[in-house]
Amino acid sequence: MKKVLFWIFTGFCLGITPYIFHLANLERGYNAIGGEMFIPLIPLLVWLFHKTGKDFIKSMKGEVKRND
Repeated sequence: MKKVLFWIFTGFCLGITPYIFHLANLERGYNAIGGEMFIPLIPLLVWLFHKTGKDFIKSMKGEVKRND
């Protein structure tokens, strides 16, 4: 189930990117790309922080047990 939700989230981020590019160009009044170019990276960052967060919490639990 988590993989399905991840891929739905990824598809949503990738699908909405052209719309956000268009809105940003309308706001600026000229063609340019700013921070919105990082929107497709959001699923990767969520996955990375989720994975490293789990590993970090596991390592911290091990450290707490050793120090008792």
